[in-house]
Amino acid sequence: MDDAKLFFDDLAPAITSSTSKAYDAAAKTYAASVTTRLPAGIRTTILRDPIQSLQLVDPATNSIGYLAIIDVLLRGSIPPSVSRQLLLDSTLQFLFKFDPIQIRYVGSLFRALLEDLSGLFSPTVAVELLANAILRIDPSGSTFTSTHLVMAKLAYDANCIEPALKVLDADILFYPRNTRFEDTKRLCDTELEPYAYMSLAGLTDAIKSTSILEYHFVQAMSYLSRRDWRKSQAALEKVIGHPTKDKGVSKIMSESYKKWILVGLLKDGRPPSFPHYITSVTKFTFNGLSEPYSNLASLFTTENASALKEEAVKGQATWEEDKNLTLLEEVISSYQKWQIINLRRIYRQVSIAQIRQTTLSAHTAETLQSDDEVLALVSDMIESGMLKGQLQVGPTAEESYLTFLEEHDLMTEAEFAAEVARSHSSIEALTKQYRATNERLSSTKDYARHVVREQKRMEKDMADAGVGFDANIEDEDLMTGVLGTI
Repeated sequence: MDDAKLFFDDLAPAITSSTSKAYDAAAKTYAASVTTRLPAGIRTTILRDPIQSLQLVDPATNSIGYLAIIDVLLRGSIPPSVSRQLLLDSTLQFLFKFDPIQIRYVGSLFRALLEDLSGLFSPTVAVELLANAILRIDPSGSTFTSTHLVMAKLAYDANCIEPALKVLDADILFYPRNTRFEDTKRLCDTELEPYAYMSLAGLTDAIKSTSILEYHFVQAMSYLSRRDWRKSQAALEKVIGHPTKDKGVSKIMSESYKKWILVGLLKDGRPPSFPHYITSVTKFTFNGLSEPYSNLASLFTTENASALKEEAVKGQATWEEDKNLTLLEEVISSYQKWQIINLRRIYRQVSIAQIRQTTLSAHTAETLQSDDEVLALVSDMIESGMLKGQLQVGPTAEESYLTFLEEHDLMTEAEFAAEVARSHSSIEALTKQYRATNERLSSTKDYARHVVREQKRMEKDMADAGVGFDANIEDEDLMTGVLGTI
């Protein structure tokens, strides 16, 4: 054990070097020494006495060494007398305290540990640890990594979405690039953006187009399980709007489009509109693959509840085959709710009795049987946040009224101030992200070629316009004829 202590003690101080250049060199040497070139004798000592080995280094100040010891214990055979709980507790301690800068030098080893978490801990704990690790490496959560997909799939499969939300809610703006740093940049540079070091540091596996599509699909499904239609729709749009070759769409894109239609009905009470960046050819392809969904959506905004009900029944096999039956039932249940919401276009206040007479259930294509049922339905809509309104309940349901409210009517002064502060913070964050995106985009060769092409096109257009103008207007007409025709 003395040899192991001496080994880690001799190397560890090197990574506390004051200059960036010295730190970088020392960290690289140390990382290689405790990972790929760890002496067999030291490895044997660690496996023989795990408890003392873990006490040799501090996970916060010597993250590289501590991770190497954990990796040896996880991959090796430890004595039966050593409690597995010790290893799990040590892993937890490391993941809460690791130095994000040091981890860049053992990225592959760190990523391997993250990928093993689902086999070490319960899904809820593993998801929490994965989410925390992702955000410690990249506090903004805006750079996509292979760990994002690992976390998202585990969270959705185990139905433990809550701890994953802090990552799922972050906007993905960057993808790692496998390019070398400038001579002045090093892995330990605190000014480096995560997308610049993720690949070279080994903190992510290769990113494929299918991985990105799958992540956003699982992200959308996670939001669906929480009935968060807005976020689910945004995630699905990232799938259906993904760039494609040969103007075709993949299976996952087609599946997402069908769900996108249904989610749009739930979110806004009407068929959703395609994002502006989707081409007309892609739109045509999508429409051709989902006729039952388009037919159902077109009926949702009408008062023909019978036809909507009939379409839902007729497409039963389709909804089941596409695994959208539960979502379809949500849509059918929301039909009358959206009819009630749309009454605000006509009324500021409306009686419960009148609501019953003027709205229909898509389940039966008839009005609800009693005012009490309508009262319960409206109460549930208000409680869930779907309807912004206030109930005035009388002695009987017939004497009860619904008053529609605007969003600001429900906010206190403190809540309004908090919303203003939140909006201001969001604008600042978006400005920073815009600058970073613009900087990265401007540095690529493709963008430079695009700028040159656009500049030449504009110069050509201006030249053509000038020739046409000069050819039709004579000098003496510049002050008279032209003005006279305006």
